[in-house]
Amino acid sequence: MTVRSKQPWYWQWFVALLLILFGYLVGYWQFTGGDYIGLIQSVNSLLRDNQQLEARTVYRERQLQVERAAQQSLADELAALQDENMELKSEVAFYRGILNENSATGELKLHSFKINKGKLPDQYEYHVLLIQSGRHERAVQGDLKFGLAALQNGEEVSLPLMDGIVAIEPVKVNFKYYQRIDGSFVLPPGISKPSVTLALTEKGQKEPKIRQKLDLPK
Repeated sequence: MTVRSKQPWYWQWFVALLLILFGYLVGYWQFTGGDYIGLIQSVNSLLRDNQQLEARTVYRERQLQVERAAQQSLADELAALQDENMELKSEVAFYRGILNENSATGELKLHSFKINKGKLPDQYEYHVLLIQSGRHERAVQGDLKFGLAALQNGEEVSLPLMDGIVAIEPVKVNFKYYQRIDGSFVLPPGISKPSVTLALTEKGQKEPKIRQKLDLPK
């Protein structure tokens, strides 16, 4: 008859715990020996792909910047060409107006009257272009006078156009084809809603042949 000693209950739990730990170690070894290495390789591959993607993205962004710069340059060039084309058309119209001989006699015209802001405060520049279209058998002679219309203390007033010190004298006009008149003036203080008046009176005449009024640019 064999007598077996009965093991304590906690010993059985200890054996079970050893078996569980052994299984965990085996699984961890498999994971670190196989799947883990594959996972690391996958991560490295993804990192390489990401770096390549970032490089392509940076390259594409630079391409887009170059394309945008080229497009802006083309747009600026096109705008400059359009402005130049408008100027050429204006010049063509100007010379055609001068050379137009449909009229039996010469016809005096105000081709353009422009006012631009000057470099100093309250300073402005004026540009006038007079032409004679049709036949140019006689010269146009006369006086071109400038004036200033404005509101002062709530009332309309007519003032001489000043160059900053003295009044601008009438400009002598004498031409067969065209004449340009350029100059500058300064606004006096205490006025509002100013505009420049222009009047051209031919020699021997009492009434102006041409009158024009132009508001100042803001």
